[in-house]
Amino acid sequence: MPSGCRPRPGSRLAGILVILGGFCSAGGMSSVPVAAQEDQRVLGVDVRGTQTIAQETCLAQIQTRPGMVYSDSVTSEDIRRLYALGYFTDVRVETEPLPEGVRVVFVVIEKPTIEAVVWEGARRLQEKRLSELFGVKAGDLYDPRKIKTGVDQLTAEYRRKGYANVELATSTTVDEDANTVTLYVVIHEGPRMRIKDILVEGNLAFPDGRIRKVMKTKRKRWYSSGTYNEQVLREDLERIRAFYHQQGYQDVAVESQVLADPSGKWLYIHLTVTEGLQHRVGRVSLTGNVLFPERELYALLALKPGAVYQTEALQNDLRAIKQYYGDAGYINAEVVPETQLDEATKRVDLTLTIVEHELTYIHRIDLHGNIRTKDVVVRREMRVYPGDVFDGKKIRRSIERLYNLGFFEEVSVDTEPTEAPNHEHLLVEVKEAKTGSFSFGGGYSSVDKLVGLVEIEQRNFDLMNAPTFVGAGQDLRFSVEIGSVRRFFDLSFTEPWIFGHPLSFGVDAYDRTLLRSEDVGLAYEEERRGGGIRLGKELTDTVRLDTSYQLFRTEISDVVEQASADLKAEQGTNDVSVVGTLLSWDRRDNRFDPTKGFYLFSSADLAGGLLAGDKEFYRLQAGGSLYVPHTERFVLAARLMGLEAAWNH
Repeated sequence: MPSGCRPRPGSRLAGILVILGGFCSAGGMSSVPVAAQEDQRVLGVDVRGTQTIAQETCLAQIQTRPGMVYSDSVTSEDIRRLYALGYFTDVRVETEPLPEGVRVVFVVIEKPTIEAVVWEGARRLQEKRLSELFGVKAGDLYDPRKIKTGVDQLTAEYRRKGYANVELATSTTVDEDANTVTLYVVIHEGPRMRIKDILVEGNLAFPDGRIRKVMKTKRKRWYSSGTYNEQVLREDLERIRAFYHQQGYQDVAVESQVLADPSGKWLYIHLTVTEGLQHRVGRVSLTGNVLFPERELYALLALKPGAVYQTEALQNDLRAIKQYYGDAGYINAEVVPETQLDEATKRVDLTLTIVEHELTYIHRIDLHGNIRTKDVVVRREMRVYPGDVFDGKKIRRSIERLYNLGFFEEVSVDTEPTEAPNHEHLLVEVKEAKTGSFSFGGGYSSVDKLVGLVEIEQRNFDLMNAPTFVGAGQDLRFSVEIGSVRRFFDLSFTEPWIFGHPLSFGVDAYDRTLLRSEDVGLAYEEERRGGGIRLGKELTDTVRLDTSYQLFRTEISDVVEQASADLKAEQGTNDVSVVGTLLSWDRRDNRFDPTKGFYLFSSADLAGGLLAGDKEFYRLQAGGSLYVPHTERFVLAARLMGLEAAWNH
């Protein structure tokens, strides 16, 4: 190092100059002039100056090889490739003449290793958290870019917590003999800034509180920390502009000013709103429509003369028209909006130009993402088929049916062009969900005392697919519930498409015992064993008919002496034979998590008579559920049920 370039040994300034200045060498990507000629042959390649980096790592990046003709362009590329490793502050090339050629030597200076990271001034964040955010630790190579990134991340975290005036600085001390540095990070946190008030000026259409409600930045209250974050405030200005745009104020402007009180602990945010003119819709024109009359398309629009002009409402109208055409098979229809401000009326005239294009047919349906689920399980839920016209309603219904299987987290459709005119492939992309479950639990209640439950279920079971037994859409469930007064064992199996036909078939078996326990008012012991079969068929996409037959034996015993005469009369063993029907109408968008629609059902059960058995009765039930979306986060649900039953012993 030149004497004029060497600072006082051990000083932090010395460390900064050594590291950033390449130890005061020529540095950078400059290299020592090479005396070798372009026609000389390379007899050897060497790397010098490495201390911790293996020479083999460097040689693997070098394209210059023994036996080749020396080339300045190749060695320049070698220098660039060595720099790209990120290990060196300087790389240069030297040559050593040999009798029949030259030896090429790459001289490198390694970046120093960080021996330790020392934190100074940090009080609000623990050292572990500081290290996670900083991303630079002992043992890493000194890299000014990574250090700057770490400082930026620390600064952002402090400001997020309300320390708007935080300042961070880094410095180093260097051990040249060991080629290591100690990195010091000095933090001046400053006071935590709180927002005393948010003042709004220029807002005539909406009160201050309505604008504050749009913002994520809040005043200091008992329920709000009131911390100041510059980035969040900038985002709040965009939220306010978007709010005004939704209300028709397309020319709104919002500016902010942050003021601190003399104590330095409180901030005042001053917002200046220039609302401009609220735009309303003037004339609305539709052009280019041949297939559908204007009155049908006009009925789809929310933006009509006199309505507040909103860009979001315009986009919704465009989607509504495209969906209307898509439901008829014109999936490539385009709607081009044109707006013009009428200076006389100060209203926005809207022209929608429709390019209908031609009717499109489905050429092929391709499935993607169903790794475990068989293709046939997905295809049998589709309501469109190859050769059909693209029907948007049927495609949306197909998506709903796939969700209702409960096998998929996500279902999406897309199209792909084909060589055939007016034909496109329908691409169905699914993301499979977990369909198998194993659950167990326990509890205590005043009625059942101690209760334990174990349940195993596979909703996408495949009886013939060993050893995974997954993929055919069958449902298998086994549960055990054991407590102080109950012992329940249940097994059920359902095949939704028996022998490849849209007819479901299911079997059930159970063994349920209730033990006598006078402490909870159970004055007898009951044991029920039996099973049943089920058949079901969809009459339409939304209407379904299910029938069932059950045969079980009940045994009532150990009746207490104080029991009523009717209960004592039930003591003994009885066989019960029951047939039942269930008619349901399901218009829910998702049977697992409905957000809209309804579900209606009616059922009838009959025991005894021609069915034999020891008991005769009938039971009639009816009910329904209604689901209405309320805002984007909530759904209102209402349920109603009625029951009528009669017994004949």
